[in-house]
Amino acid sequence: MTLHDGQLGKLLQQAQKLQEDMQKAQAELKNKRVEAVVDAGSVKVVANGRQEIIDIVMDPGIIHPANSKVLRELLLDAVNKALEKSRQLANSEMSRVTGGLKIPNIPGMM
Repeated sequence: MTLHDGQLGKLLQQAQKLQEDMQKAQAELKNKRVEAVVDAGSVKVVANGRQEIIDIVMDPGIIHPANSKVLRELLLDAVNKALEKSRQLANSEMSRVTGGLKIPNIPGMM
């Protein structure tokens, strides 16, 4: 099986468009947000679609030296949940852009 010049050109154009679409999706992921809330809202973590933590909001009532171990556990739980949601968002966006193709080593695809 051989590719004719026209087919090769078309294939290269498709690859270029895919690369541009993926770069655009990566830029858009930076502006998308996911939230993870734990302990009935006492801790909320916000992340973007690039697995960056944007904000942490805590109920002032849980910020007390006696609660430090509980607060640490709540923060870890909320951060991990936010990062997992962010990975899912990134995977969904990249899957949409690539038409479901699993392309290795794409930032945001974990």
